[in-house]
Amino acid sequence: MTIRYIASSRLPTPWATFTMHGFEDEATGKDHIALTLGDVGDGEPVLGRVHSECLTGDALFSMRCDCGYQLMEALRRIAEEGRGVLLYLRQEGRGIGLLNKIRAYHLQDQGADTVEANERLGFAADMRRYDLCLPMLNHLDIQALRLMTNNPRKVNALTDEGIDVVERVGLTTGLNPHNEHYLSTKAGKLGHMMALGDFTPAENPSNKRKP
Repeated sequence: MTIRYIASSRLPTPWATFTMHGFEDEATGKDHIALTLGDVGDGEPVLGRVHSECLTGDALFSMRCDCGYQLMEALRRIAEEGRGVLLYLRQEGRGIGLLNKIRAYHLQDQGADTVEANERLGFAADMRRYDLCLPMLNHLDIQALRLMTNNPRKVNALTDEGIDVVERVGLTTGLNPHNEHYLSTKAGKLGHMMALGDFTPAENPSNKRKP
């Protein structure tokens, strides 16, 4: 795999002004970004998140999942700490793409859970790749992560790629009536380390902003 660094720029957000680094996967032509804050190359473990693209949750405020809530909470925590990294990977719908995700949502509307819907469409429950993370982190001189995730498979996948994950930090936010079954399925069928009682309720995005 060849991940090519393209350019960096400032990215002001409601939580902090991050530095945005652009990368291209030359094999697929997909673009990926990393957001950094503070000195992430000093050798100390970095608070971080590997976040896969979710257009519906991240940009359209969908309440069917917890993705958008996790994205905002991760950025808020990094800003609060004053140092961290978020890798934003373009692999929508756990790797099946946006249009297939809509097809999966249609099956969920008819009663399938998130795993069953993917499988009925002929996909695995999770088709995401993490081999592109290591060259991105190497470019940023990040040697170890305190990874914000509920997913032990993600920890194992990153570790298998040679990334030093020194701590898993739970990220439980965004519970609402529309995603309760989805979250239960992630815990029950995908092994996510969380319980509904761990979650904070969904909030308006404006409540996450700095005054």
